Amino acid sequence: MSLFRALASSVHGVVPITGNFQSEAALNPLAREALLAAIDSGWADPKKIGRHPSKAAILRDNALSVIADRLGLSPDQIEVTGEVGLSYFLSLGGLLAADKKLFYGAGDRSGVIATVRSHKGEISEIPLLADGRLNLETTKFSPNSVLAFQLANGETGAVNELSSKMPDDLLVAVDASASGARVSLPANWDTAAFDSRSWNGPAGLAILAINNAANWKNPLPHISAARRTYGTYSLPLLLASAVALENFRADESVTRGLTEQLRGEIRSAVSGAIIAGDLETSMSHLTSIVIPDVNGEELLRELDRQGFAVDSGSACTAMNLAPSHVLAAMGLPTDGNIRIAIHSGTTSTEISELVTALVSAVQSQRQR
Repeated sequence: MSLFRALASSVHGVVPITGNFQSEAALNPLAREALLAAIDSGWADPKKIGRHPSKAAILRDNALSVIADRLGLSPDQIEVTGEVGLSYFLSLGGLLAADKKLFYGAGDRSGVIATVRSHKGEISEIPLLADGRLNLETTKFSPNSVLAFQLANGETGAVNELSSKMPDDLLVAVDASASGARVSLPANWDTAAFDSRSWNGPAGLAILAINNAANWKNPLPHISAARRTYGTYSLPLLLASAVALENFRADESVTRGLTEQLRGEIRSAVSGAIIAGDLETSMSHLTSIVIPDVNGEELLRELDRQGFAVDSGSACTAMNLAPSHVLAAMGLPTDGNIRIAIHSGTTSTEISELVTALVSAVQSQRQR
């Protein structure tokens, strides 16, 4: 069977998804059109000489200009990578040295934690508050230190803010992969990592921003000072990402209203349900729920059978089913955890239907 036929046949025989509440969403339609067009016109290497490379270079520069404008950056601060995990490593690892103490959050992504574990110097974990935010007020930062700073958590949506009391020489590597264009970078940032998917752009495209070039050094082996980073990325994906970001609109009031409805209906209909975090200090489109004595994976599969797609478990594991270290750091149970994301186009009716399906799935497990 050809790949095309295999892909076509794979969509038959399953219940259609009537409500997507997973963290991923379909590619922005305009970005999809841009991607298809870019495959035809953006295939050339923009670093070479010639008509097609020159056209590709213009497209690349325009895309970088759009991304910079929307993220509050300048184009010369941007490096493009083909993998968000690499952007984490370059962002944080580029500020580290063996004599620097590294502070990181208990709720950081696995990609950040991997860099933390490879650090040759001293490390210190910052605990989470009950609402999921970093407990920065009681953290005593040492001179000559680096902070791995998660701007917003991808599970609970908790948004962190840097205190004005931070040491002047503290280097800050921002993980903006979940917040994207929803939350502005802090005033005193040195590097930042963004994920194109956070603004409904394509997967396989990430942004590394370098604000403090004097204190950043490529942590990977390299032989030329002319290039800050190495590796390739897809120009069509960059163009699609820029179009998606240019057309990204987060309607805060509508999203907050829908999330308030979701949380209110769950609290009323699902006994014992725990909602992690506080909506007032979180991104409004994310909700993480714990339903004790219920199996999260079974819940996910039953909701999928009824046509609703949600997430379960940790947001940074390959299978998305491992227990959430974020919830554990908040002092909450990790069993029976599902995560729900509100997207542009989500309706009040869809939310009520999701809650009805959730009640049915929970009751089915509890009655066994």
